Amino acid sequence: MQALSMAMQSTIPPYPSVEITARMKAASGATIRSSKCTREPYATRFAADKRKDFRLEGFRVRVIASRRMTSSSVRRSRPLRHALLAGCLLAATAPAADALPEVVATRGLPSSISSTYGTAVPLGDPSTAGLFAISTRWGVEIRDAVSGAEAPVGAFRTSGAVNAVAADGNTLYLFAGTRGIVAVDVTDPANPAAIGSRGDLGDLKLGAASPNGYGLAAANASELHFLGRSSPGALSLLATLRYADDRIVRAIVARSDSFLVVSERSTPLQRLFLTLYRLPAGAAQPQFVSEIPVPNQAPTGMVWRGDLAFIGAGSLGILTANVRTGVVTGPAGIGKYVREVDANDSVVVAAAQAGTFVRLRRSGSGGATLINPTFESLPLEPIHIALSGSRVAISVQDVDSAQDPDEVGRGAIEFRDLDLTLAIPAVGGTGRTRRVAWSAGLAYVADYTGGLRIYRADGSDTSLVGVLPLGSSTRVVDIALDPPRHRAYLAAGSQGLQIVDTTDPSAPALLSALPLPGLASAVAVVDSDLVVVGRRGTVGAGLTFVDVTSPASPAPRGQLGSGSIPDPRAIAVKDTIAFVADESLGLLAVRFGNPDAPGLVGTPTGTAARDLDLSGNVLLVATGAAGLQVVNVSNPVIPVLQSQVATPALLGVARSANSAALFLGDEGALVVDLNNPSAPVLRGPIGVPGASRDGIWVGDTLLVATGFALERFRVSPAPTVVPALTIEFDRALLLPRARIRWTPVSLPGMVGLNVYRDLLPGRQGTSPAGTLVNKSLLSPGATEAVDDSLVAGTTCRYRLEAFFADGSAIKVAEGSIFVPSNSAVGRPFPNPYRPNGGAALTLPFRIAPGSPAGTVEVTIHDASGRLVRRSVQAVGAGGGFGTAAWDGRDGRGRKAPDGVYFARVRGPGIDDARQFVLLH
Repeated sequence: MQALSMAMQSTIPPYPSVEITARMKAASGATIRSSKCTREPYATRFAADKRKDFRLEGFRVRVIASRRMTSSSVRRSRPLRHALLAGCLLAATAPAADALPEVVATRGLPSSISSTYGTAVPLGDPSTAGLFAISTRWGVEIRDAVSGAEAPVGAFRTSGAVNAVAADGNTLYLFAGTRGIVAVDVTDPANPAAIGSRGDLGDLKLGAASPNGYGLAAANASELHFLGRSSPGALSLLATLRYADDRIVRAIVARSDSFLVVSERSTPLQRLFLTLYRLPAGAAQPQFVSEIPVPNQAPTGMVWRGDLAFIGAGSLGILTANVRTGVVTGPAGIGKYVREVDANDSVVVAAAQAGTFVRLRRSGSGGATLINPTFESLPLEPIHIALSGSRVAISVQDVDSAQDPDEVGRGAIEFRDLDLTLAIPAVGGTGRTRRVAWSAGLAYVADYTGGLRIYRADGSDTSLVGVLPLGSSTRVVDIALDPPRHRAYLAAGSQGLQIVDTTDPSAPALLSALPLPGLASAVAVVDSDLVVVGRRGTVGAGLTFVDVTSPASPAPRGQLGSGSIPDPRAIAVKDTIAFVADESLGLLAVRFGNPDAPGLVGTPTGTAARDLDLSGNVLLVATGAAGLQVVNVSNPVIPVLQSQVATPALLGVARSANSAALFLGDEGALVVDLNNPSAPVLRGPIGVPGASRDGIWVGDTLLVATGFALERFRVSPAPTVVPALTIEFDRALLLPRARIRWTPVSLPGMVGLNVYRDLLPGRQGTSPAGTLVNKSLLSPGATEAVDDSLVAGTTCRYRLEAFFADGSAIKVAEGSIFVPSNSAVGRPFPNPYRPNGGAALTLPFRIAPGSPAGTVEVTIHDASGRLVRRSVQAVGAGGGFGTAAWDGRDGRGRKAPDGVYFARVRGPGIDDARQFVLLH
C-alpha cells in the first residue's frame, strides 16, 4: 500500500452551479454555497461523495465607504449620552489613496487606579533589599522594598492583562495574555518606557528571563515558547514545545542560561514534572537536560536555589527536589494550603491559605530539610510571595478567587522582614470601578468595594470629587442616576438598594438603604417615583419595583421571583416594559403597567445576557456566547432580533449616536458602527489596560470602567486623514502571501509599529486585537510587512498601529484585500493527525469537469516549505473527485517529526495547499 496515495472518481452528473468560498484553515472545513438558481445560499460540508460542478471565485477588490456618525441616542437604564464618533473604514488597495481610520483612540490619564498584584521581581541583586517590579494586571509598578512607600517609584500601563513579569538587568518583560510580551526599559525606574514587543504566542500566563541576557521562556495553557534576544527589545521565537501528554505548565524559573519548568499532568494519574532546559547565548534551540517526575502531586509554585527546587504542593505542603541528582523529598506539611513559595540560603517563605504567612528554616545537607515553621496571620489572603534581601513582599487580596459577577475586590502589598519587626502599612490602591454613569461633567462610579466615587469627566481633569464609602462588606455592582433630583441609586449586593443624595458631589450622602431578598445586582430608574431592582442568588433572586416617592423611606411594591428571573445583570426601561439581561435565561421582558403586579411578557431568548443599552427603538444586548444582539423594540411586547455581531464574550455595551463600544474584559473594547442596525459593521478594537467591564460616552471621550481604573480614550471626533496601506497579493508561493506597504510614519514618542490582520466579518472566539502579522515590533522606520498566513476565500483587513513608550498604541493606517480560492481542495482529516493508530491523513480534492487528461501531484511540505513526500498519479480527461492519503512518513520511510505541515495539490486546473498539524 502506498504511503502517499490517491484515488479518483471520474463520472460527474450535471448539478446546478455552486461556488466554493473555501474558508479553510487547519481544522476548518471547506464550505460549498449553492444558489440553486436563487439568491438564497445553503451550506453543506465538503466531502468526496458530493458530486457537483464548481465555479471558482475570482480575485476582486472591495471598497467600503466611510461615514460620519452624528445622530443622538438615549440609554434609558443609565443617564443621557450625547457623543459624536467618527468611525471610518478604508478597504482599498490603491497606493495613491488616502484613508480614513476606523477607530483612532488616544489613551488619556486614568482615575482611581487600583491593582491585583502578582509576584514581586527584584531589580538588581536579589540578596539585597531594594527596588522590585510587580505586575498589577493593568501593567507593572516599580516599588521600594526598603521604604515600603505608598506611592510607587514608577508605573507602566499597557493593553491587555499583565499576568507576570520577568527582569533581566534594566529590562522588564511583561507577559500580557493575548497581547504577548512587552519589553520595558527601567534604566530610569521613575519613567519606564516600552522598547519592544512580541505577539502571536497565545494567552501568556507565565514567563522567565535568563540572566545571561539572551534566553526568554513563556507559556500559555498548552505551549512552552523559547525566545532569543539580539537586544533587550528584539525578541525572536526559537522553539515552541507541546507536551504529548497534554501537560500544563505551572511555573518557570530562570538561572544563568537554564530554565526549570514545572508542569502538571492530571490524567490518567496526577503527576508533577520538573524539566530542565539550557539555552546558551546564541543557541538556535533549547537543549533538554533532565526531567524529574513526581507522582500524585499538583504544583502551586516554585523557587530554585542552588541545586534545590522548593515546590508548593497545595494542601500537602512543600516538596524539595535536587535538580542535579533527581532526588525528591517531602512534602513538608504545614497544615495549610500552600499557594506560592520563595527561598534564600537560610529560610523558605510561603503564602498559605487562611491568611497565613509561613517561614521555615532550612537545615541538613545543602539546606534540603525544612524545620521549625512559624506562622503569622494577615488581614487579607496572601496569594504571591517574594524575597528582596531580607524583606518579604506579599501580594494579598480579599478573596482567593472569584467567579463573575463577583470579583476580587481589594488588592494590596504587605511587607515583612526576616530580621526585624516592621511598622510599614500595606500599600496599593483599593476599590474596583464596576459601572459608570455621567451627568453634568461628572462621572459617577459604582465602586465594587468602595461605594460611590465621583470624578471630573470633562476635559483633561480626572480628579476625584467625592466619595461615599458603604462599608467593607458592601459590594456595589450597578448604578442609575436621576439627575433632576440629584439622586444616585446603587445596587449593592447583600446590602440591597442604596439611595444617595448627590446635591453636593463633593459630599454625597446616604439617604436610605432598602434590604431586599438575595443580592441586588441591577438597577434602573423608571421615573421620579419608581425604580426597579434586579436580585440574584440561590435564594431571593428576581425583580422588585420600589416606590421612591420618599427617598428616605423607599417601599417595595410588586416583584417577580427566581422562577421568572434567576440571574439579572442589567435593566433597561421603555414605556411600561422593563427589559432584563439575565445570565441564565437571556433577554426577558417584564410588563409593569401596574407596578404592584408585574408579569413576564413573551419568551426568554435563552442566550446568556449581561448588559443592555436602549436607544429609541433599538436595544443592544451584550451576551456571553452570541456577541452583540441588536433588537428592535418598537413594539416592546414583541422584541425582534435585527442582527448580531459575533465577538468574544461581552461584559458590557455603551452606545452613542450610531456607534457602540463593546467591553470584553481582558480583551479590551470593540467599536461597532450601527448606522444600519440590520447590518452592523465592526470598526476596530481599542486596547484597554486591565479588564473592561462597562463604559459611557462623554462627547468624543469614552470612559471605560476597567475594574482597576476609570480609563479615558479620546476617539477621533472628525475624520482624520492617514496614509493608506498598499497591499499586493502574491500567489506564486506554496500558500497565498500579501505584502503590506505604507508611507513612513513619524510620531513623537513612537518606539515601533505593528501590523494586525482581522478576518471580515468578526469571528466569535477570536481576539478583537486581531492576529499580529509582524510577530516582533517593527522599527519606527519600517515601511512594509509580509503576511504569509492567509486563508483562501476570505477578506483580510489590515491595520497599522504605532506603539509608544508609555505602552499605548493608535492606529495610523488600514486597508483590506480579498484572498481568492482557485481550487476545490477540501480539509485534511483528521487534523491534528496522529498516525499511531495506523490511519492515514486524507485530503479530498476536485478536478473540474472537462479538464484534459494529465497528472495530479500531491506534495507534503514542512513549515519551512521543505519537501517531505511526493506522489504523482495520471488522471483521465473529464475531471472528478480524488483523495490523497499520507501515513506521516517522509520519502525514505522515516517518521516525520511533530509540527505544522502543508499538503499541496497540483493538477489540471488546480493548484492549492492546506495546512495541518502532525502529532505522534
